[in-house]
Order: sequence, then structure tokens, then C-alpha cells
Amino acid sequence: MAEAGSFADRVKNQADIVRVIGEYVRLKKSGQNFTGLCPFHGEKTPSFAVHPVKQIFHCFGCGKGGDVFSFVMEMEKCPFPEAVKIVAEKCGIPVPRPKERTPEERKENQQRSALIEIHREAQSFFTRQLESTAEGRAARAYLEDRGLNAETIAKFGIGYAPSGGDVLLRHLKPKYAEKLLVESGVISRDQSGARLFDRFRKRITFPIANESGKIVAFGCRALGDDLPKYLNSPETPIYSKSNVLYHMDRAKEPIRRQDFAILVEGYMDAIAVARAGIGNVVASCGTSLAEPQIKLLGRFTKRVIVNYDPDVAGQVATERSLTLLLEHDFEVRVLALPAI
Repeated sequence: MAEAGSFADRVKNQADIVRVIGEYVRLKKSGQNFTGLCPFHGEKTPSFAVHPVKQIFHCFGCGKGGDVFSFVMEMEKCPFPEAVKIVAEKCGIPVPRPKERTPEERKENQQRSALIEIHREAQSFFTRQLESTAEGRAARAYLEDRGLNAETIAKFGIGYAPSGGDVLLRHLKPKYAEKLLVESGVISRDQSGARLFDRFRKRITFPIANESGKIVAFGCRALGDDLPKYLNSPETPIYSKSNVLYHMDRAKEPIRRQDFAILVEGYMDAIAVARAGIGNVVASCGTSLAEPQIKLLGRFTKRVIVNYDPDVAGQVATERSLTLLLEHDFEVRVLALPAI
């Protein structure tokens, strides 16, 4: 605990509270201090002050105040250790690696790091395939027909998994053990257990990131009439579908700022809404909203607009989502779009 405490003290001493809070609140110099509109309650006249010398903030309207850590804890809805890490990263202060208590923890952390690395490599591979191969050009043409320009494709990291069956496998195999590749979910093993092959083939790939922005899975759409139309990564040590909302890594700031989220069904839905300039959109990536996803949303807002597909499955999913959200004390509205 002493080491954690000393690191927190070092971060607090080195952190510029004006810079950190300025990422969340538009601040204006006022004498020795800085003022702005309080992010914790609605106001039109600034009553929120940041004191750079004392390294504290205080709102004369609602009474909230504290240091840089308490501000981040309130904004990010996170515990103290996470707030220390966030402030350190914002200020460019290296975060010490946590010491594993047991060999099992060390092994587990090494595995998670390797799986993250595999996904980063796979992401680079898929984007190169989309950009530089004949199959990829056909996939780009499909995406352009759907209204996605080069800027959008690059922003959302959309790629292409080739039809060969083992192209990604051959790319990854020199660097990683077979067991780890299968555990990652991007490589599969046949029923006999003798042959490995690419899980995603002839599909457009959508990287799925956790809320901190690390790619942990892929959602892939068939190019053509292949079934299933959508194929996702399986559950892995770094990915549980019920714990992740697509686009949350980019949407959390707009959600917090506007204090509501728009919940849609799939990747293309979220991308279309975000492209229209509405950044506070997330997708449940399927027709079942899970309780952990609701708790993740609750860290940033308690107001949600549900906008699922207008088909029968979408209507059923909307009703189920409404029930779950209301059970968790959310303020919920439904945006019903006409069927095309």
C-alpha cells in the first residue's frame, strides 16, 4: 500500500489540475484561478473554480470540491486507483507495472498481454488486406456502396479477412504458440484437433475495443451470401460479449458531456450515427442487452435512447432492453424509425 500511496502522491505533485480538468471543462483565466461551467450540475453562469496553486477545485453552486483525483473519480465513475492511473496517463507519468502476487497471476497477465498483442497484429493485417489486395478492393467497393468513405473506413479501423483459410494463421504462426492463437479466437481448430485455420474468412472486419480503447475482439460481416451473415469472436480471457459495448471507447466523452446515450443494435448502425455527427452512440452488437453492459453504461449516464431495428427481433430486443434499463433506474426513451 505504501508504494501505491507514494505513487499517488508523486502523480498529485506532478499533475497540472488545470490541464486535467480542462479536458472535461472549458476553463477561462480569472485572476489567479480558472473558472467554467460546473460539470456536476446545470448552470448558465460559471460558479466552478480551479485553483492551480492549491491544486483543488470547488463549485460555489453545488458545493462539490476536492483534488484532481476526486474530480476524475466523479467524472469517470471510477475507484481511486483507476483515477490515479488516468491522471498519470494524461500527464505523461509512467505507470508502474503491478506486482503479481502469485505465479498464476503473472502467467495470466502475460497471457492477456499476448492476446491483446495478437489482436493488434490481426487488426493491422486486416486493414492491409482491405487496402492492398484484389479481394480487399471488392470489399472496399461494397463499403463505399454502403456510404462509407475512406476517412470513415480508416477512423473505425474496418478491414478485410481474406478467403484463403490460413492467410492470417501463416502471418501469426512464426510469433505465437498454437495454443495461444486458438485462445485468442482469431484462429480455430478443426474437430479432429489436427488442423488450424482462420476463424474469419471472406469477411469485412470491425475491430471491437474495450472502453479503454484496446482491441479485444472482431465482429465480421460476410461479403456475399455466406452464412452466418455476422460472425463474432468467441468468449476469450480478454473478451466477454456481455461486458463490451461497441464504440464505447469513443462515445464515453460525448455521453458524459450530453448526459445520454443512444443505444443501437450493430456496428454499421453505430458507425452511421457517429458519421452523422452524433458521437454518443453505442451498439450492443446483438439483440440481447446484458446486465454488465447496463452497468458499464451507468458509469457515464443514466439516460438512454433505445434505437433498435424496426423488425420483429428488434422490437422484442427493445422491450427486453427497456425492462432491464428501467430495473436499473435508467431514464429510457425509444426512438422508432420507419422500416425502409
